[in-house]
Amino acid sequence: MLDPLAARGEAIHKALLAMESECAEVDLFPLGYMIPQVELVLENADYAADDVVAEDFDATFEEWMHHAFAQDSMSVDDRERIGELWTEVRKRAQTTVGA
Repeated sequence: MLDPLAARGEAIHKALLAMESECAEVDLFPLGYMIPQVELVLENADYAADDVVAEDFDATFEEWMHHAFAQDSMSVDDRERIGELWTEVRKRAQTTVGA
C-alpha cells in the first residue's frame, strides 16, 4: 500500500541531505536542525496511510517545527532562516521526486 505521507517525508529528507552537502557554512545549523525533525515527525505521526495525501506531511512538519522552536527557545533569526530553507526544500522535493 502506498503511504503518501511517508513518501513525502522521505523526499523532504533526501532534499535536506542534498542541500546540506552543498550549503554554505552558515546554513549547516538550520539544515542540521531540520533533518532529524523529519525523522521524528515520521516516527510520531499517527495516521492511516489510506487517509492522507503527500501535502499532509508538510502541514504536520510545520506544526511540529513550531512546537520544537518553542521547546528549544529558537531565536527569531534561526526560525526565519529555517522557514526560508523549508520553502526551498519543499520546492526541491517537489521537482526532484514529484512528491
